Amino acid sequence: MRKIEAVNTLKSGYRITPVVDKKPILPFATVESDKRWVLTNWKPDYDIAVIAGGDDWFVVDFDNQQVYDRLEPLVSNGYIEKTTRGYHAYFKQPQNGEKLTQKVPLVKGVDIKASKNNYVVIHSELPELDDLPEPSDELLDFIRNTEPEVKKAKGFVASNDDEFLSQPLFDVIKNGWGEVGTHDDTIVSFIWMLFAMGASYEAVSYMVMLADESTATSTYKPQELLKKVDNAWEKWRR
Repeated sequence: MRKIEAVNTLKSGYRITPVVDKKPILPFATVESDKRWVLTNWKPDYDIAVIAGGDDWFVVDFDNQQVYDRLEPLVSNGYIEKTTRGYHAYFKQPQNGEKLTQKVPLVKGVDIKASKNNYVVIHSELPELDDLPEPSDELLDFIRNTEPEVKKAKGFVASNDDEFLSQPLFDVIKNGWGEVGTHDDTIVSFIWMLFAMGASYEAVSYMVMLADESTATSTYKPQELLKKVDNAWEKWRR
């Protein structure tokens, strides 16, 4: 990218570092690529990477079209950038609650870049940092309640893509929503992960009911649970 594009990215509020073939040429954690450095040292064959320090913004990094299509409803309000094979979705850090940190991977094919050792190679001019959109509550719930797992959930989905599962959903169905006070977050995450897997509305509704039956401390009525499924389904279909 041209020198002027690197300068404009700095002016927009981002920290940057030069990369070649997606690899930084500087130790960006300790070497600042400021305007003076860019004007003096930038070369035409450098690409621009923005450094996700975690203080102001984060990016959801999708490796491919398939995984983006599955989770697109969660990030549709973000600044979306097409990459060579996938997509980047840029957001401000949440204004309320704990800031996000990196999850690499979050689920198979999806990374959350939100720490000082994370960088993202950009493919277009980014908006001003202050103009990045805020993440939806559904996206925050999904990120915060999804714990990457080393072992895949065997026996739950008979497909070649079951490594996409990021937590043992079968255990939720078997053991319920978990501790009192966490039920709402667990339910929302559970529903979105099932839709992300490609489960039908009817299948999701059925599995939510099964999980609720396994929760001795649940106080939900069936219509309340189905309302949560309905809300997620409406957003999923947009």
